[in-house]
Amino acid sequence: MKNISMVAKAVGLALVMVASAPVMAAETENATASVTVKNAFEMVVAKPLNFGEITAVVDLADADGVSASITMSPNPTEQATVVNGALNAATIRLLVPGEPGEVTVAGVAPYSELSVTLPTTPTNVVAASAPPGSPKFVLSAITAYITSGDNDGSLYAADKKLTADGQGNASFNFGGTLTTDVYVADTNVIDRQYQDGEFTGTFPITVSY
Repeated sequence: MKNISMVAKAVGLALVMVASAPVMAAETENATASVTVKNAFEMVVAKPLNFGEITAVVDLADADGVSASITMSPNPTEQATVVNGALNAATIRLLVPGEPGEVTVAGVAPYSELSVTLPTTPTNVVAASAPPGSPKFVLSAITAYITSGDNDGSLYAADKKLTADGQGNASFNFGGTLTTDVYVADTNVIDRQYQDGEFTGTFPITVSY
């Protein structure tokens, strides 16, 4: 009887433990992940590349291929340099100094590294209205000079990228070389003299991550 009583107590204790164990419950909800992409940013050509005011004469000596040039450095502390043709067959004289162009960037990721792509093909710089065959200028050798971020004060290069500041802003100047038209004897050049007035040309500059 004593053994039966002990068994009964053990069974009863087990039933009490089972009855008092908490009932396990589970709920499942779907979670969400999101991300917003903003690759776009603001890029402004704040100043155009300006070669100033010059006199310019196309080769008058009938020497094919002779030209004169003026180079505007993107570094604002450097003066423009003029190279005239042999025997002054083609000439440029600087009357009023110009200034390099300027590009500003805003809204990029803070401290991000940016690439600048400059044109590699020449750009014609022409008068707004000129007779056919009138001389033009040719713009080439575009370079950039960084004016903000880690490489401030350096020419842009593969190992000297443009970097943004903590507010996501960056800037650089750009310059290039302007060359007089080249006289070729068998072309129909109406007037080898440049007419007075403004000459302009457009070219692309790209900034990217």
